[in-house]
Amino acid sequence: MRPPERWPLHPAPAETESLSSWLRRIAASYGMYSYELLEHGLGHRELSDPELDLNPPMHLLEELAKRTGLDQHRVNAMTMAGWVPWLFDGLAPAPDAYETYAHQLSVLLPPKRRIIYTPRKWLPWLPDSGARRGCPDCLESGPTLLLFWQLPLMASCPVHGRRLETYEGHPPDYVLWKTPAHGERGLPESLSLMDRRTWQAITTGSVNLPRYPVHAGTWFRLLRTLLDELTTAQGRYGRQLDDVRRVWEHCGHPFRAGLYSWQPFETLHWPVQQQLLEAAAAAMELIEAGSLVALGTSAHLLRPEPNPRIGDGTRPGPLTATAAVQEKPTLDELWKQATDALEVCIKAAKEEPAVAQQLFNFARYGCRSEESVRGLRQTFTELQIPLDFLSHIDERGPFA
Repeated sequence: MRPPERWPLHPAPAETESLSSWLRRIAASYGMYSYELLEHGLGHRELSDPELDLNPPMHLLEELAKRTGLDQHRVNAMTMAGWVPWLFDGLAPAPDAYETYAHQLSVLLPPKRRIIYTPRKWLPWLPDSGARRGCPDCLESGPTLLLFWQLPLMASCPVHGRRLETYEGHPPDYVLWKTPAHGERGLPESLSLMDRRTWQAITTGSVNLPRYPVHAGTWFRLLRTLLDELTTAQGRYGRQLDDVRRVWEHCGHPFRAGLYSWQPFETLHWPVQQQLLEAAAAAMELIEAGSLVALGTSAHLLRPEPNPRIGDGTRPGPLTATAAVQEKPTLDELWKQATDALEVCIKAAKEEPAVAQQLFNFARYGCRSEESVRGLRQTFTELQIPLDFLSHIDERGPFA
């Protein structure tokens, strides 16, 4: 006897629920285990939870969509493979995967300041250990396990505003939380905001940043870049070392989360990963407040747009000859205005590539030799204006 095309019982999946969790709930509707449902309801061999949630056979996903009436894309999204290329460039390790993913953008440091590592068999966000994480409030209301709880992508639950905790057991039958309720640490607002942005990326496909909305894929890579920069060897920070130390002091954790040597974020234990996520959130908060100098090419995404001066709509009255004479600035006043304007431009050029390029082009006016252009670049270096911001300008100047 052939099984029916459409299963009569199939509870709807929760938002971002993992495939293994959904299958377990469907099987429970029939008084079965998920491996029995795979064998007798789908004619498929038993698969472990990690196999189901990572990259299960496509024909299994197609059959599930047919039996439940669910959209094929919705079924795919319950697996890691369904998040290629937004969260992952691919699920097959590549030699240049780390450079492509974690060095495409830069936040704290100019791109050339960091060391490019090539860890073997590396994939972004996929941890080496299979730690069980979840929100106690979410699991209290049902056995639904979210796909993204398996990744060290967030440290808190954006819905209930509390930390994700590790546990042992199999919800809902048995759950033993490793951190007792009275031992939970407070949730910093900066971390809560960063996790809400990550959740927005997951659920809507974009993130509202201070400057303008960005695609979810940009947000995931921006966050992973910042985590890499925060574990960079201190000798690579140069004059920014004190600023980076302030980030760690701000979140109350040891510098580099106590790491003595570089390791990929994904290989670290969950307590260390939490410290790094808190440091990334603190760095974003300080950059957005304008109290942390960030020289990366993507740092402007975390800074709000400058507020233009807008008049109150009152039309200016006619300027009399006497007023014009009185308002005519002196030479000293003109010189002070020019000096003040130059200082503002230099300060902005340290953070904004476009300002640095305009200032360089203005200062280069009148240069008549290669030596003078090289001297100008040396002056920018002494002013701590990153020469990386001038990468679009021919190194040889206009005299090649």
